[in-house]
Amino acid sequence: MSDTPSPKTSSRSLFIAGASFLLLSVPFFVFGLGFLDTKARIELKCERGGPCTHTRVGWLTREAPTTFQLGELQGTRIDRRRSSRGVDESIYRPMLVTTRGDFPIAAHWMEQEKQARSATVSVDRFLGTPGAPGFSMWHDDRPRASRIGVLFTVTATLVMLFGLWLTWRAVRRRGEERRAS
Repeated sequence: MSDTPSPKTSSRSLFIAGASFLLLSVPFFVFGLGFLDTKARIELKCERGGPCTHTRVGWLTREAPTTFQLGELQGTRIDRRRSSRGVDESIYRPMLVTTRGDFPIAAHWMEQEKQARSATVSVDRFLGTPGAPGFSMWHDDRPRASRIGVLFTVTATLVMLFGLWLTWRAVRRRGEERRAS
């Protein structure tokens, strides 16, 4: 055994390390909360005789709804695009066609055309039935879209807790240094 005392990290070094980790947690929180608020839930609601509202919702906030009169709605269509996974694979996205442009009915592209078509059939059935009662549908991809946000937010919390622990140790060490001098 050695008679020399174990070297102790100075309080100044611990403060610098603690502050560094606390600052490092900030971008992780910013990106994490940003990803958690991805507007991946899309709601379409129509009253009898109009108007219809199209709203995009995230876990933390929601966008102001876009309101359409029934005369502005022209129908639906399905966008098709090649998947990045394979040459012969396609992905699909249902779209609401209006006089103001096209609005997605689902936040993410779907692998099966049948799934995309079910959303368009419901809207087209409502538009094709004059005097139909109100209509409401939603497509929620928030759990899928927020995985990265959860990872960033958990990482930010762990980094922040480590920074707080280092800062707490620095305060204790500073007290020891003052008592020793």
